[in-house]
Amino acid sequence: MIILLVDDEIPALNELESAVTEAIGEENIYSFSKASEAMAFAEEKKIDIAFLDINMRFMDGITMAKKLVEFYPKCNIIFCTGYSEYALDALDTYCSGYLLKPISTEKVKTALEHLRYPTERQKKRVELRCFGNFDVLVDGVPVAFKYKKSRELLAYLTDRAGAEATTQEIIAAIFEENKTSYFSNIRLDLINTLTALDCVDIVETAYGRMRINRDKVDCDYFDYLDGNTSLFHGEYMSQYSFAETTCALLNE
Repeated sequence: MIILLVDDEIPALNELESAVTEAIGEENIYSFSKASEAMAFAEEKKIDIAFLDINMRFMDGITMAKKLVEFYPKCNIIFCTGYSEYALDALDTYCSGYLLKPISTEKVKTALEHLRYPTERQKKRVELRCFGNFDVLVDGVPVAFKYKKSRELLAYLTDRAGAEATTQEIIAAIFEENKTSYFSNIRLDLINTLTALDCVDIVETAYGRMRINRDKVDCDYFDYLDGNTSLFHGEYMSQYSFAETTCALLNE
């Protein structure tokens, strides 16, 4: 997903970039203070979302929006302005949002939740955090499991990055000795907890096998594997010994 930010006032552009980054995390965000340079970039890259100042020199945001939509009919246009009187003109472009300055993270989040056209990477309900300690959030709220090992089981499946893990592989990784009967309770707690939160589809199960469904979660480790290496700062699932091998590889 590519996000374009355009504002000819540098302080306002920096403020917008900060708010968008905080709202959506590390993404392909490109900032321009000159509309002509932004349009040249847009001719080469498919723009999914464009945050445009309206009152700019040389090319106003509404004109720019119309040109962008000619290139990409399903580009989501979000106008950012200090003036409310442009609202009717903005609506004529069928924009996805109209934000009054100053632009805050909350305003950006609200706009992103009401996009006219779905993007390739919308924020998912389940977030798995691997860098530092492992944590699980659903709709932004940390998940409480009955057993600590249930969280560790999900962490191990995440560490496998979508590859299947057999029951014996899981037991060997998260228990010091063979505890097949205890594993059944852990597995059931994980499934029941995710079912209650209506997100059990993040884990796929078959007889004697389990795997994480990477397409159903937001995960910093998966983003790293997809090329966003700036997210890692030296620590990975610090509370789990099975993660030491992966952490060593990440630090090479």
